[in-house]
Order: sequence, then C-alpha cells, then structure tokens
Amino acid sequence: MKAKTWFNIGVTILTFLIGLAVLIFLIWQEGPESVEKNIVAFGLLPIIGFVCISLANFTLYSLRWQIILNSHLPKEKHIPLHKMYMHRLAGFAMSYLTPAAQVGGEPVRIAMVSTEGVSIRAATSSVVLDIAFELSAYIVFILAGVLLAIWEGLGDSNSFLIIGAGLLILLISLVSFFAAMAYGKGFFSNIFSLLGLRRFKRLQAIDRGIRDSEHLMAEFLAGKPKRLIVVSLLSLAVISFRIIEVFYIAYFFGVNLDFGSAFLVGTLPGIALLLPVPAGLGIFEGGFSAVFSLLGIPLSAVAFALIIRIRDAIFISLGVMFILSKGRAFVERRILKRK
Repeated sequence: MKAKTWFNIGVTILTFLIGLAVLIFLIWQEGPESVEKNIVAFGLLPIIGFVCISLANFTLYSLRWQIILNSHLPKEKHIPLHKMYMHRLAGFAMSYLTPAAQVGGEPVRIAMVSTEGVSIRAATSSVVLDIAFELSAYIVFILAGVLLAIWEGLGDSNSFLIIGAGLLILLISLVSFFAAMAYGKGFFSNIFSLLGLRRFKRLQAIDRGIRDSEHLMAEFLAGKPKRLIVVSLLSLAVISFRIIEVFYIAYFFGVNLDFGSAFLVGTLPGIALLLPVPAGLGIFEGGFSAVFSLLGIPLSAVAFALIIRIRDAIFISLGVMFILSKGRAFVERRILKRK
C-alpha cells in the first residue's frame, strides 16, 4: 500500500483508540452495571420503535439527494427513491467508520450511484451539493444550540464563544461556496488554479472533471427556485428531527424534557461529529455527559448515547451488506480503488 494509505489507516486507528479510551473512562465513571441496567430498562420495543422512526426519517435524506441527482439527468434515467435510499445507507456506513464522520462516505456514494449508469461528474455534483446542504443545516442547528447555551448562561461562555466563532467561519465558507456556484464563478476549480495544478498534464483531466461538475452545480442552484426551497426545507427537517429523537429516548428513560433542554441535548453533542474521530467515539458520549450535567438531567449519558449507537449499528450493517452485495470485484475496484 502507498505511504498515504498507511498514514490514513494510522490516523484512523489512533483517533479510534483515543475515542475508545474516553468511552471506557465514561463507562467506568458511571459504572458498567448502571449503564447496562439503564439500557435494559429502556426496553427492546422502544429501541425497535426508535430504529423504525429513524429509518423513516432517512427517507428524507435520500429524497433530498434524489431531487438533486435527478435534476442532472434526463427524465428516463431518473433514479427511484428506494435505490437512492440504499446508496445513501452505504455512504452513511462508510462515513461512520472514518475520521471524517460527516463526509467520509461521499466517495462511496459516488461509486455506488455510478452503478446506475450515472456519470461521475453528475454523481460528484449531486453528492457535493447534498453534503453542502446537509453541513449547512447541521452547522446552523449546532450554532443555534451554542447561542442558546450562551443565552442560558451554561458552562464556560468563552469556550462556547470560541466554538461559535469556529462554526460561523465554517458556515461563511459554505455560504461562499453556494454563492460562487450559483453565479458560475467556480469554487474548487479556482482552488485548483490557485495552487497552480493546471500546468501538470496528468491533472488536466481532473481539472476538466471538476469544472464539469461545477457547471452542473451552477445549473441546479441557479435553476428552479421552488426546487431549491424544497431541498433547503428537507435539510432543516432532517436535522431538526434530532430534537424528536431526544424527546423519544428521554421519554422511554422516564424523563420528560422541556423544548429548550431537548434542543440543547440535540445540538451540542453534535459538535463531536465534526471532529476527526471515527463516529465521534467517546467524544459524542462525553458531549451528552457534559450537557446532562449542565442542565441537571437525571439520565445516564452513556446509556442515552448507546441507544443512538445501537440504531447507527443497524444502519451500518444494512449499508455494509448492500455494499458487499455488489460483489468483491466492485468493492475492490470502486471502493478500495484497487486495479
């Protein structure tokens, strides 16, 4: 394997071990027996209900991507929702297993949807736009939670201000991306040019592919306003669903939350998924522990987070099984990039 591949594997293992150490510490702090008792008390049927609700919500994720991708394709080549759903699950599974929890599975999504006869430029454009809408809504959502925490006087306001400033910078970057694309100014191609990469003949084909994909993005963003509104509303809907999940899990743990508390629980721990740790392992659980402590919520933070992890494990299993159903040759050639 190449040195870069070994480096990526090393980083993934290291960050995973750090996160695992944090998780073990949190379990030890709460007590393994207490965590187990809380999960058992939650019950199997509520877990099944939670998974079913989340699977339904995942339809909205898939619908958003479908709207974007099909706008790049002639009507007779439109991809049905059930196929988009499975390709989205495959991407989710790979994202969860990489340090870049929010974007790590996007190359897999491109590879999966290309099996439907979609060109690489159309697949790339749809995936980049889809993740840009998702990240924008995600950052706005978490930023709102940070602002609410500052307003409520929770924790160290200086720390929240630093986090908020970082999130605001990310949001401004995403807004700049959307503006550049909508006006046909280019974004990634400009970075490519700024780095002087166009002078290398081997990279000129990549440059053309980037510009072709950006052209499709520009057409989408400058196209039908109603379609853009629908995609934006879907982005807000799927991310806002986290609050419903918090209410649901807390209810079956025997705790009734007010909206403000549920909003903070649904937003602040999400910062962990922006950090370079696979699935935010340990950091995600630590986020719940910190928020529960600040709000005085009488819940086991680790047990709460593990209910979400159980749901995610089921999603990962479905996604990985779908990838493997494509066969060994597909996985090696399209996913692992082996010849």
